[in-house]
Amino acid sequence: MRSGEKIPMIYSGIAKSKSAAAIPLFKSGKPSHSKYCPEAEQILIPQGFEGCAVVAGIAGGFHIKNLLSRKGISLVIAAEADAESLAFCRSLETVRAMEKDARLILCDKDALAETLCKRYIPSLYKNLTLAFQRAWKDENESCAKEIEAAVQKSLETISADFSVQAHFGKIWQRNILLNLQFMSENAIPAFSPEGMQHKTAAIIAAGPSLDKSAAQIKGGGFFVVSTDTAYGTLLRSGIEPDAVVSIDAQHVSSEHFFCCKPGGKTLFVFDICANPEAVRLVFSRGNRIQFVRSSHPLSAAAAEACSLPLIEPGAGTVTVAAADWARQAGFRKMQFFGADFAYSFGKPYAKGTYLEKQSMQSSFRLNDAETQFSSLMFRTALEKASSSGQPGTGTAAHTTAILKNYRQSLSDWAQRHSFKSDGTGTLYSGSEKAPSVRSSCGLFSYRSFLTDFLSGIKKLMNTECAPEDFLSDKWGTALLPFLSFFKDCPLSDSLSRAYSHVLRYKMPV
Repeated sequence: MRSGEKIPMIYSGIAKSKSAAAIPLFKSGKPSHSKYCPEAEQILIPQGFEGCAVVAGIAGGFHIKNLLSRKGISLVIAAEADAESLAFCRSLETVRAMEKDARLILCDKDALAETLCKRYIPSLYKNLTLAFQRAWKDENESCAKEIEAAVQKSLETISADFSVQAHFGKIWQRNILLNLQFMSENAIPAFSPEGMQHKTAAIIAAGPSLDKSAAQIKGGGFFVVSTDTAYGTLLRSGIEPDAVVSIDAQHVSSEHFFCCKPGGKTLFVFDICANPEAVRLVFSRGNRIQFVRSSHPLSAAAAEACSLPLIEPGAGTVTVAAADWARQAGFRKMQFFGADFAYSFGKPYAKGTYLEKQSMQSSFRLNDAETQFSSLMFRTALEKASSSGQPGTGTAAHTTAILKNYRQSLSDWAQRHSFKSDGTGTLYSGSEKAPSVRSSCGLFSYRSFLTDFLSGIKKLMNTECAPEDFLSDKWGTALLPFLSFFKDCPLSDSLSRAYSHVLRYKMPV
């Protein structure tokens, strides 16, 4: 059977073992378990393994029942060849009884990748292993290979996401707590975008083609929404944007705002995860700010007590975040500038970004700015970029896997929200939308929020709850990105460290 071809129902009926247990028969007539004592069947997983086990082959479920009885097994995802075979297995009394265990998830082969990405959380379940029911694998070699490939591909996706959370988990939590504290201590004027939506929103990214767009942006009568990276480039060209969006958590992002004007017209939109030094710098110069949130679960918990409009950052690119802020402000027409998602004209960024200043300042004879920019561009494999339907990619543009992912993220965002492209970098939406990024200046008690957060962590520490209970708890979910920072540390130790970390941001009595 060719890979990817639909697999028919793999079972033909039921046989009885010597102990009167129901044993599924394969189409070949062979039993899926021993006819003598199927209840004793074990799955081949090393002794002492702790974490999540993916089991290929459900059959009568005896091996899975024994696996769930082993100490240290926190989650079992068992996959069957197809939906019909899965339904057959679920009709068996042994399998129905097993499904009452919250640690067990049953699915078919086609749903395995999605199930794994949704349910396997490395910070909670730690290790993962794949095991096969032996008789099932012998009868379904093609299906077994597809399951192995699906697990491998899913792990690549999960690993990429987990590595980001492990790197940024601690930074995100620190930033959220400091920004929430800032909100409670400062009067932030209310913001409403009404009255602006008749204009076209110019979404400004920092791609090299932005160097050639200054005159068009100046004379276009746009409502200019800049990404933080492009902010310095616009000021250098004499353009003061109407809004600047920043989602970057790193300290280096504060350098985007060293050039910000005191008391200008610009509204600075910060993700609550954004760098707090940048927030304080902009606010100290008398500028307007607005906090929004993306998908971080701690910011979702905070949003229950304060006004934090939700925006979409796509695959983590500020260009999509800026576009989504404009969408929620009610703009139905957007034109993109500098959204190359490629290294155009032999450069990684437009002139005037903080990277250019950084490279110029650290330049010397044996490591000049051009060498540094080349190192940035060639740090990962390059490929020729397609310029069809994309603004300003220029000639001889090259891209990378990450930049292609960002481009696709913008395309997916536009499709999701019914924006159509005219092929020149302009997106249109035919639907009217009332502004939904209003913010209010209502009072927010950081002290009360932090007290609740600490109490929630303490409760999790004292109850020794299972991962499933952890996921159903608001504060447990809020901690997940931070717990990724501790990687292989046991969950109980991770919680203790999380509690100590949060205590550092407690307001003085």
